[in-house]
Amino acid sequence: MLDGVWAKVRYNANCSYLIVDFSEANVDRAIEMTRRQGFNIFTTVRRSRLGALQAQAGPLPERLGRLATCVEKARKAGVRIGFHTLSNFITPNDAYVTPKPDPRLARIGISALTTNVDAAQTEIPVASPEFFRQKTAMNGVVIGEELVRYTSVSTNAPWRLLGCQRGAWGTRAAAHAGGEPIAKLMDHDTRSS
Repeated sequence: MLDGVWAKVRYNANCSYLIVDFSEANVDRAIEMTRRQGFNIFTTVRRSRLGALQAQAGPLPERLGRLATCVEKARKAGVRIGFHTLSNFITPNDAYVTPKPDPRLARIGISALTTNVDAAQTEIPVASPEFFRQKTAMNGVVIGEELVRYTSVSTNAPWRLLGCQRGAWGTRAAAHAGGEPIAKLMDHDTRSS
């Protein structure tokens, strides 16, 4: 809730904000920079890695006390503090990916296998090439609990994913039945981050 209104529908929920690391030692400067830019929110990236978040080390009551001091200072200055966790960026070695892909991984689109596929096949037959033609940094798909990388899509029907690396990112290569869903995964090129 932001001032009694759900953040998803509040008119200024998506306003500009400043990303700056802060601590008790520099929170006054962060507040000053935020106000000077005409923003009312500043945030910091608080994560030990992308994906599944892990709590920072150190005694919790001490960390919370220092955070509360910073938040109160900002509140008195009319500024809010937020935390940008980047939880939608997940690295291939994350617990959401391996050894079993989380069913909530973001998908660009879905098709179906047109025939049975064994665990060693490097060409995977798909009903539609539509979503798989979209080049992404990793070109990954999910079939059941297996992740597969591929290099390209055939240029003519019958449609096939070509150059497949089975059991990608530490998942287990497996046989799959015709008709089983196959989904193109959304990814982010972390090399550009």
